[in-house]
Amino acid sequence: MEMVSSCKRSRTPRPKKCFVDRLSALPDDILHRIFSYLDFLDVVRTSVLSKRWRFVWSSVPFLNFNMDWFVKHNYNKKLELMEPRYKFWDFIKWALLLRDGSQIIRICLYTDNTITEQLNGLLRVAARQKVQELCFLDGDYTADELEFPRVLCETLTQLTVNFRDTIPLRVTAVFSSLRSLNLTRVLISCDVAQKLLSSDCVKLEDVYLEDCQVRDVEEINILACNLKNLTIVNVCTYEKFWVVGSFDSKLRISAPNLISFCYIGPMLRGFALLNTMSLESASIRLLRVPRGYEDEYKNHLLCPARFIGLNHAKALTLSTLVVKYFCPAYGELLWDTFILDNLNHLELELRYNANYIEGLVNLLKFSPNLEALFIRFKEARQIPRSQRKKKKAIENRSSWESRLEDIACLSYHVKIIRISNLDGTEIALELVKFLLQNGKVLEKMEIMPRNGERKHKSFSKLVAFPKASSKVVISFPEYAQRKIPWFDRGDSDPENDD
Repeated sequence: MEMVSSCKRSRTPRPKKCFVDRLSALPDDILHRIFSYLDFLDVVRTSVLSKRWRFVWSSVPFLNFNMDWFVKHNYNKKLELMEPRYKFWDFIKWALLLRDGSQIIRICLYTDNTITEQLNGLLRVAARQKVQELCFLDGDYTADELEFPRVLCETLTQLTVNFRDTIPLRVTAVFSSLRSLNLTRVLISCDVAQKLLSSDCVKLEDVYLEDCQVRDVEEINILACNLKNLTIVNVCTYEKFWVVGSFDSKLRISAPNLISFCYIGPMLRGFALLNTMSLESASIRLLRVPRGYEDEYKNHLLCPARFIGLNHAKALTLSTLVVKYFCPAYGELLWDTFILDNLNHLELELRYNANYIEGLVNLLKFSPNLEALFIRFKEARQIPRSQRKKKKAIENRSSWESRLEDIACLSYHVKIIRISNLDGTEIALELVKFLLQNGKVLEKMEIMPRNGERKHKSFSKLVAFPKASSKVVISFPEYAQRKIPWFDRGDSDPENDD
């Protein structure tokens, strides 16, 4: 027993673990980057975690203010709901006043209840601080103008404004340093359009305009030598309330470095892509003008002649309404002058109608170097019984038959064809037959039938169709329905309306 006790006494004690506070030892620039992902309320709360962090919040250059998050952590049942919202703006004021004087790089504000006067005050502070990135999200404001001081116009590199209600802007100078512009539900006057989208904005690279109203502007000129990505959603997209396009001006785009272009909305009075030699992908989704607005849009010409400059695109995505007007029965285009020489990837939507399929054939003629063709048939919709006879009559007179035709892209270049949402109707099978008969270098054809129609007897005929290419392999993968915005669903183009 004595030996055992002596052994226990002779053991050397284990050294105590030394816990090192590595987070507190991080340099300020790394801490600032970590805090840039937090709401500023949480950034201030980190001051109690360590002596080192006690005043770090006062020098953070990235400020995120979220009213919902602030109200959630300051709401008291004994207080009225509006009181935390008033305190939210006091919190922003003191957060800016108690800073250590270091520069602010970004201010991001998420709030659903305020007035424009408060925002304009924040813009004046941003101008004094020479803020580079500004983001206003989900605001519900009065109709007063949002005023951008001259200094702020010259220092901003990124501007994001996303409102619930349309609000006008007042701009005092050209945004000479702006690289990224994202506007949603903003009223743009002629003067503002010139200062935001003119040739003086030499650094502008990305532009996204959604549901923006343009008043008293006959023609929108986008002149940006460094513009690379441009998206225009010309339709009301808030609260699933579909209305006609927010602006009806002519659109003229001159951007030699433009890579990607997308337009969603009704056809404009004029449309031209000029000096777009670098264009790689273009997406045009025309939405039919809803009933009740036909008189206002009676001068619109729904035909490809209005899309000048698409011949430089390498990849093209078109909606049904665009494809339809490539049919000579509807289009007003001088077909000989419209050639998509650079196009090698074409994706489009079709209806089970002869005019749409004839428009597709014309598109193939205008695309001599096309290599890949993706066709997506429109989703079927439930037709009321009162209209089923009318729809059936339209289908009966919309027959289309396959034919042998010498089309350059099918004869020499198209190797991949994918058709999705295909049913077993006669007109659909005739289109497949046409592509197989004329696709001389075709290697792969993927056919994705509509859900539940994979075992349709009509699909067994596809294997027996004559094929111009001995290498073609036909497969039937599962159909994956694409996800599209609610305002783009249905393309506002009724199936039984021709």
